[in-house]
Amino acid sequence: MNPAIRPGLAGEVELTVADEHLAPHTPKFSTPAMVMLMEQASFAAVRPLLAESQTVVGYEVNVKHLAPAGVGDRVTGTSTLMDVSGNKLRFEVVARLGDVILGTAEHKMAVVPQSDLA
Repeated sequence: MNPAIRPGLAGEVELTVADEHLAPHTPKFSTPAMVMLMEQASFAAVRPLLAESQTVVGYEVNVKHLAPAGVGDRVTGTSTLMDVSGNKLRFEVVARLGDVILGTAEHKMAVVPQSDLA
C-alpha cells in the first residue's frame, strides 16, 4: 500500500438533495443517502493515492443522524483519515448543511485489489 496513505488526509464531497435521496416515509434526507455521501467523502480522501489496481471497500459504519435536510439542500460530507493499520483505514466523517451538523460517523474501509471484486 502507498505509504502516503496516512492519518490527516481529508476528502470532501457535496450533494444537492433530490427525490432519490429521501426517506420513503418522509420528504427528508435519508440515513442511507447520508452514509453514501460519507463513503464517497472517505473514498475522495485516498483515491489519488491508490494504485490503478486498487480500490477501497467499506466494512463498518457507526453513524449518528442528527438533523434533517430537504430537497434542494446542499449537503457536504467531510472525511478525515484518523488511523491506518495494514490495509485498514479508519475515518471520522461529518455531514453538514451549512453550519448545521446533519450527522457524524466512524467509517472503516479496507484497501483491496480491484481483482478481488470481480
